[in-house]
Amino acid sequence: MIFQIVGFKNSGKTTLMMHAISFLKDKGYTVATIKHHRHEGEDIVLQNDKVDHMKNFNAGADLSIVQGHHYQQTVTRQSKQKLAAIIKESVTMKCDIILVEGFKHENYDKIIVYREENELVQLSKLTQIKGLINSNDFRAFKKLEKLLLELIKIEGMK
Repeated sequence: MIFQIVGFKNSGKTTLMMHAISFLKDKGYTVATIKHHRHEGEDIVLQNDKVDHMKNFNAGADLSIVQGHHYQQTVTRQSKQKLAAIIKESVTMKCDIILVEGFKHENYDKIIVYREENELVQLSKLTQIKGLINSNDFRAFKKLEKLLLELIKIEGMK
């Protein structure tokens, strides 16, 4: 199941993503996440050059992977990939749920996160909206949990 949490900057998306991950993990699901970094003119900040896999990457490697005891990290050179390509090429483990923060114009089921009504008006033009959450609402986490369980049921997952 692929599910998006979308909204404008500082609307509460990351807070709801973190809660969704914890909630789904507590239910026994495996979860992958994808985050769209859309800050104009900025790129993501990578680890510093002092770690070996980043030395390899900065020397020109197109893909650099480091494997530790419990964790693996991959850094790749890809420009503005579509979400479907990221899922196909980068989600390399079997997981029950892929949670996506952002990529609001992609065509997957979405929960809209907003703080102000004018944000909701603009975001309501998106496709495949399954729920709306005002992050100022003290019941936002409970609403998110209910929506996730409904979507899981619709998908036929246990």
